[in-house]
Amino acid sequence: MLIQHLLGYYARNNPDFPCITFAGETKSYREMEVMANQFANGLLDLGISRGERVAVIGENNLAHVVMAFAAAKIGAILVPFNYRLAATELEYVVGDSGARLLMALSGMGQTLTAVRNLLPDDIILMSDGLEDCIHWEQWVDSFADSAPSVETDEHDPYLQLYTSGTTGYPKGVVISSYNLISLCNMNTIATAHRPNAGDCAMVCAPLFHIAGIASIILSVYSGQHTLLHEAFDPVRILDDMEANAVSNIFMVPAMIAAVLQMPGIRDRDYSSLKQISYGASPISETVLCEAMDVFQCDFTQLYGMTETTGTVVALTPADHQRALNGHPGLLLSCGRPSVGAEAKVMDVEGNEVPRNEIGEIWLHSPTNMLGYHNLPEATASSLTDGWVHTGDAGYMDEEGYLYLKDRIKDMVVSGAENIYPVEVENAIAKHASVRDVAVIGVPDEKFGEALLAFVVLKPDTQLTLEELVDFCRDKIAGYKIPRLMEIIDELPRNPSGKILKKILRQPYWDGKDREIG
Repeated sequence: MLIQHLLGYYARNNPDFPCITFAGETKSYREMEVMANQFANGLLDLGISRGERVAVIGENNLAHVVMAFAAAKIGAILVPFNYRLAATELEYVVGDSGARLLMALSGMGQTLTAVRNLLPDDIILMSDGLEDCIHWEQWVDSFADSAPSVETDEHDPYLQLYTSGTTGYPKGVVISSYNLISLCNMNTIATAHRPNAGDCAMVCAPLFHIAGIASIILSVYSGQHTLLHEAFDPVRILDDMEANAVSNIFMVPAMIAAVLQMPGIRDRDYSSLKQISYGASPISETVLCEAMDVFQCDFTQLYGMTETTGTVVALTPADHQRALNGHPGLLLSCGRPSVGAEAKVMDVEGNEVPRNEIGEIWLHSPTNMLGYHNLPEATASSLTDGWVHTGDAGYMDEEGYLYLKDRIKDMVVSGAENIYPVEVENAIAKHASVRDVAVIGVPDEKFGEALLAFVVLKPDTQLTLEELVDFCRDKIAGYKIPRLMEIIDELPRNPSGKILKKILRQPYWDGKDREIG
């Protein structure tokens, strides 16, 4: 089975079912198949062939989805770029990708103008009406609406996603059609409320992120109607939940926290909502418990990474209920490996450690990436016999549940004690005044590193360092309690919701030989 087979199947069997609604316009499965076929034939007319890369940049857009399925039809490789990249960063990823074509979506005029002189001379530019670009909506209508006859293979590269680049240059993670179909199979089998044709899903995660693009493909795999949001907007999310009988949605924890802050959150009708999936960054127990109380639906925590094509470990709805029924510590787990996936915890020498001992989590799954684009050494260091090294520190208990402690690089060593900030953050997040929190290590002459908590307060609240210390005393060990605190308005995050701790650390570690005490 290939990505393009999904759209084609429903176009034949449920042609009038709604496929995508974007900006108030709904396209049926038949209409999406026609547009994808025309776009694919147009790419062939431009000389783009199997194995070549076509790139797209911008907020979520119908054109992005059409291009994704068109690329699959001719064996081209879709390369979505983060639209928030600076000009020099965009120059790097475009050059590294070797893209033959770049589509600039709505709102990207200034960005494209800023980088035009930095792009390869022979790159084909496409947009929705910018000067000196192919206007895709006018262009696509001139091509045949029959599926192109191009032989493709399930193990061909299909998708190239760039890591966030919080350290060093971004790396292009190469994913095959087989990886994505395996993800769809895995998630469908493991989902308590399996989506069916005609169900309604919402996608608000960015399509340049695995959570966004995989959600679209999974939705089409199930024949669902997808409400595609241009960007995250908590008001629109709540409005659409009620107006369109949304049954399932994926949100990162920062999105869930933002939605919970909306006025009248408990006065809405969520009766159609069957499941909220969350992941991509840690969630505080406080936010999770409040969300479960408000939405009264199943919750599933998803753990994976771009290199595993997304989710391969899940804390199921049954696990969440078990946690509420006397096992609250289970909410700290990210779950157990999904069907067909395996996990193990390894020491620095590549040996598996005993249960409940901390090490690096390795994952093995049919969804594991093909490798990093043009980076054989990085691929070799991140893949061992098909196992992906996650870079996450954690442990596995006797029942096979994984518990994340933190990114290995985020671990703080203070007075010879290893401290994982996420544990400290979970404790602080329970305070009634705290809306968001991040903890880092900063230089300290006595202990090597000291803990600094960046705290975002809820409206009309206050918090002193002394109050914070007292609050934490019965929740975490004394050496884990921060003795430094800064109150800030917002935490820096990348578009996928991950806190950019490198930005928080920078003022404290500038001029140091290494970011560790």
